[in-house]
Amino acid sequence: MQTMTININEKFTLTNLDTALSLRPFINFLKKSLKHDSSLKDKLTAFLLEKLEQFPELEGDVPLENLDKYRDVLELIFVSMSNVTEDETRLPWALGMPLRPLFVYGTDAFQKLMVDTKNSKLKKAVVEGGEEMMRQRNLRIAYTFILERIYNFAPFHKNEIIHSFIDEETGLLRHLKINIDTRFIEVIPVGEVPDLSAITATGHIDEDHGFEKLERVLPLHLFKFRGMSVVTISDETAKYAVETIKNTMVNLHRKEEDHCHNDVTKSLKTLVHNDAIDFNVTPLFRINEKLVLPHMHELRSVMMGDNTEECSSGAARSAYQAFAEEFIRNPRSLIYKTISTKEAKLYPFLSACTRTGVQSFIVLPLYYNNNLAGMLEIYTRKPGILDEKVLALLEPAYPVLAQLVQLSIDDFDSAIDGVIREKFTSLQPAVQWKFNEAAWNYLQEVEYNGKGKIETVGFESVYPLYGAVDIRNSTIERNRAQLSDLQDQFAILLETLQAVKKQYNLALTDEMIYKCRKWKSTLDDSLTPHSEVKLTDFLEKEAVSFLKHFKLTHPGSAGIVEKYFAAIEEMTGSVWTNRRQLEESMQSVNTAVNNYLDLMKDELQQSYPCYFERFRTDGVEYDIYIGQTIAPQKPFDILYLKNLRLWQISSMAAIAKITHGLLPKLSKPLQTTQLIFIHSNTIDISFRNDERRFDAEGGYNIRYQVIKKRIDKVHVADTNERLTQPGKIALVYFNRRDADEYISHIQYLQEQGILLNDLEFLDLEELQGVAGLKALRVGINLEYDQEAA
Repeated sequence: MQTMTININEKFTLTNLDTALSLRPFINFLKKSLKHDSSLKDKLTAFLLEKLEQFPELEGDVPLENLDKYRDVLELIFVSMSNVTEDETRLPWALGMPLRPLFVYGTDAFQKLMVDTKNSKLKKAVVEGGEEMMRQRNLRIAYTFILERIYNFAPFHKNEIIHSFIDEETGLLRHLKINIDTRFIEVIPVGEVPDLSAITATGHIDEDHGFEKLERVLPLHLFKFRGMSVVTISDETAKYAVETIKNTMVNLHRKEEDHCHNDVTKSLKTLVHNDAIDFNVTPLFRINEKLVLPHMHELRSVMMGDNTEECSSGAARSAYQAFAEEFIRNPRSLIYKTISTKEAKLYPFLSACTRTGVQSFIVLPLYYNNNLAGMLEIYTRKPGILDEKVLALLEPAYPVLAQLVQLSIDDFDSAIDGVIREKFTSLQPAVQWKFNEAAWNYLQEVEYNGKGKIETVGFESVYPLYGAVDIRNSTIERNRAQLSDLQDQFAILLETLQAVKKQYNLALTDEMIYKCRKWKSTLDDSLTPHSEVKLTDFLEKEAVSFLKHFKLTHPGSAGIVEKYFAAIEEMTGSVWTNRRQLEESMQSVNTAVNNYLDLMKDELQQSYPCYFERFRTDGVEYDIYIGQTIAPQKPFDILYLKNLRLWQISSMAAIAKITHGLLPKLSKPLQTTQLIFIHSNTIDISFRNDERRFDAEGGYNIRYQVIKKRIDKVHVADTNERLTQPGKIALVYFNRRDADEYISHIQYLQEQGILLNDLEFLDLEELQGVAGLKALRVGINLEYDQEAA
């Protein structure tokens, strides 16, 4: 411990700042903490006060030149504020002047950190920093003191500063956290201080300009600062180095691969405090559990040599692959502190290292979720640098590096999956043979020509069948649920704001209450998309920000504010109740429909292979394609198509009965409508790469798709009645010949008691580009019991 005079940069000190060293605030703090009991802490506090009372002059302004006579007292202060077992030669700690970068007493570690032992001058890195930036920081600290201590503002400044600089010894970035204990500084007004309203009337106090406004209306010469600041410095370099690697992961797709590699390498060098140590982080890519070295990822390994030509050569890649495959079979840490001539001859990968001048080499496995994901190479061309200490310093980075290589592996796997998704669809057994042929033709073309083009996968002359199960009035139900929830939310918000106003009378709260009531009054009106955006902005940004800030500045209001935040939690909050119940009900209905269709889909394939594709909307839609071209090896007969059409009607009746049976169990009762589009002619379909699904091909065939998409909300001609109704099946067609077969199937199901005897023949309204549509509509016997029948 020693007295000192370390003035980091006096030019950054604010002008007109009346500041002096005094132990009065510290002594007052000790007196308040004294409990007069028999505890050891109390005895130590009393002992310290007794020592301080021997020097009453310390409660006044203490001349810095007299500090040597108080060394024992100052050392007692250090002991009282630090861990007894703390090594003062390793802990940078100091006492300083209030609001000035002038330190007068501290540990040897603080002196060593600040002063160059060669020339006894301040280290350059310590005083570096923009003058304006430093002035702004000092101004902010001074005025936060004034606002907190004189005007009772809630604390809104941090007592921590991160100082980043280039270490003169290593040339690498270092980060120091400077913790400033300001409890022992007091602000003393000189004369009468200005009224608070005169200050706040000038506008909002913000980080960039608010303190300059205060400087004009509340000059610093109106105040004196007395006491001492206590500074403790800790090295945060390791933490920031790891954070840099994490940021590299976040920006992996935005940056060039070289930039990411350089960022990670620099961070690891910073972590080990040595620029002479180099690193390579290498993912291990696999396809079908076999190691591959994709050209789309630059392969970085000291075993591959230094120059690009050597790295890309077939021999280098083969040698590296042999090493990596062996490493995968037997992953372990390989440590060669000094590569001997014997080892270089014995192991080809070490021989490759020595050719580039590498003298020390380490390979470590990187595990992600207990699976080997990559390798970390550590090497240096200077002997005697790599040791266990380096490995210990790297430990915080291992999990992040493992995550980084796994991210590269995930990107690689996604690229493979992307090709499959781009070139193919989710394959079904009925059509997989066709995609196998297309894939084989593509691979052959690539082999012969160096590049290839995937042929269009399609099927000619197939019969289409389309069905849709829709949730009745799903949009209306959604709007109704949202409106109910919003009314509840505004009621709770208004109650919260009024409770806040009752305890803390702030003008801004009145404004928020006014806005809340205004928005609440508009909920009954139909909201435009623009109004909906503004309403969401008010609730999610303005109201939440206000309450969060209020809770931060008035901790006593937490109980009031937290009730609102609990209410708006999407998964559990009360203001999402109606929407949650609706979504749960819709999910229950759709799950029941999907489960039924999945069960039936497998049964359908048993009679004749067909392509069955299901789509999720508010309900469920499906397309079925059947024909000779889908199964060339099995003769097709029209009977298979008739069987599918009968299944279509009976399955719609079964689905309607299932969803009707769910009604008593649903939080929000939802009914379904059933729709079939009858198209008797064959169409051609092809696989669309952009949508990754089959679609109609050719002008006439595309008309089928257009009609299919427009009939879900069609009305009966000359009425406002929707064709689709709960408890009924609607079948849309163009001419009676198309409908005859379905009418026969309906009559059969009526005889079975599955359908009601209320078949309707309807004309439909004209749709855009579509005229002459007709429909059959028949009721479903929801009480039908198949087992009784």
